[in-house]
Amino acid sequence: MRLAEDLLVLHGRIRRTLLTGKADEVTASQTAALGRLLRYGEQTVADLARAEGVRPQSMGATVQALEDLGLVGRRPDPTDGRRSLVRATETGSRAREEAWGTRTRVLADRLAGLPEADRDTVARAIAILRPVTEP
Repeated sequence: MRLAEDLLVLHGRIRRTLLTGKADEVTASQTAALGRLLRYGEQTVADLARAEGVRPQSMGATVQALEDLGLVGRRPDPTDGRRSLVRATETGSRAREEAWGTRTRVLADRLAGLPEADRDTVARAIAILRPVTEP
């Protein structure tokens, strides 16, 4: 139990560290939805909500905010005219890449300050923890 608590604390600290260099106005939930669209392609709001574990109404607000920023677009679902499909725009893709690059550089700089043996240990820990995060 203590190990899980320590890991959660570390996760929070890493997130806060990455937020210090944040230069855009996109929230964490918006970033997650945009990332999912870029990884898996267009989806309905309901599909996004289910995948992210939130209510469809909450995801609807998230998607609307992304649409207002020009990061996603919608089109009618050809199989069900009552729904729309949400997709990332080119602007959304570029914004995600820039944000990802910024966060990667912040972490790379921090990791570069560690001794090589410790960086090797971090790499091993990531490999060990990866299955913990997969369904």
